[in-house]
Amino acid sequence: MRRVLLAFACLVLACGGGEKETGEACAGDSDCARGLCAAGVAGPEPVCTVSCGSSEDCPEGWTCSGATQDNVLVCRRGAATPFGQ
Repeated sequence: MRRVLLAFACLVLACGGGEKETGEACAGDSDCARGLCAAGVAGPEPVCTVSCGSSEDCPEGWTCSGATQDNVLVCRRGAATPFGQ
């Protein structure tokens, strides 16, 4: 629950501390401006992404359809897939 609240706070406040933007390769959450680094959202390697409530929250060409291991919905590159897959 704490991670979900942190992800929501970072979405609202744009926290994270890193300089990398959505779609840029990352090694961990602290690399990303919005504080979310996830694998499988733009290929197998981890990239920075953002949490979302709908595809309108995502950059152009990305959809709100990925879910992290903590069940946080995130933007992923490409067409929508069922949540959690």
